[in-house]
Amino acid sequence: MRTNGARTAFALALLLGLGTAAIASDAQASGATPTSTIDLLVVYPRPASEQLAGLILWNRSWGETEMGPFLDANFGRVTQIYQQSGVPVEFRVAHSESIDLSSLGPNWKATLSFALMNSESPTASQVPYLDAIESLRDLHAADIVIYWRQPSDNGPTSNGAGSVGGGEDEAYVHLTYSGINPPVAAHETGHLLGGQHQEGVQGSATFSIDGDTATLREYRSVMTATSTLGLDAFRYLWRFSQAGTSITGSNDCSEFSGALSICEFPSSAPLGDADHDAATTLAAMAPVVAAFRTAAPAVQVPAASPLGVALLALLFALAGLRALAARRARA
Repeated sequence: MRTNGARTAFALALLLGLGTAAIASDAQASGATPTSTIDLLVVYPRPASEQLAGLILWNRSWGETEMGPFLDANFGRVTQIYQQSGVPVEFRVAHSESIDLSSLGPNWKATLSFALMNSESPTASQVPYLDAIESLRDLHAADIVIYWRQPSDNGPTSNGAGSVGGGEDEAYVHLTYSGINPPVAAHETGHLLGGQHQEGVQGSATFSIDGDTATLREYRSVMTATSTLGLDAFRYLWRFSQAGTSITGSNDCSEFSGALSICEFPSSAPLGDADHDAATTLAAMAPVVAAFRTAAPAVQVPAASPLGVALLALLFALAGLRALAARRARA
């Protein structure tokens, strides 16, 4: 059963509110920052070796020649983008595999992308695609599903996310073949965590790219999507906007779907303000998305009787009261 995405996210935020506040309070007391782990299911339409071959040829596979290590390295860099932007989250590839949905239709590779983007109100022909993906997602308890496409599949021309801050029934991303690279993957997952284009930063500063002569150029944060300023070749910094922050020195950067470069800023450049602060939004939504799916219990427990349920509720209530009394006694 599919639920309304906005209602689902709102309900989860309410359910997690007290628990998240308690965790944050404990973390502040211990000096640690709680990190949410978001589990990914990555699917692709060709055998792993064939799907990865192009990136190996372009020298964009992070030195890896097998799918598992490549995905771990790639999404490790997505995690790095979030964490160096002050967002305490980790993206973990729970499972990856090649899929074949040709039994659902001859144009399945394109239809799957459109179905993932239309998951809130799918057409009758798209429902079987979502059901197939959801079955695999349930098996691996994945919070987010990423469909890494092959080139020229007749699907959408750009990358896409199923929602902006929606529920688990919209937690899908489709990436073009070159769109698997970290800033694009961070951008699209950022949408699922509530990030919007207008929260991105677009600015100009004098900086060099891979050691060339520093000139006045445009720079952008990960969520930015807008017309260029018309300066020399612009670069995306591998950072989200964050109020009150700036950048200086060496920073990872690239064209949106391009290879990693180093942008060197001799002077500081602003990376956020009150109106451009994607990091705060992402940090608030990270624990919600991380709770979309949890692993099934190893042992199935028989359903309890109504009396048993009532007794359990009473026991939990008493335990909560005892814990509260203990905390007050220590205060």
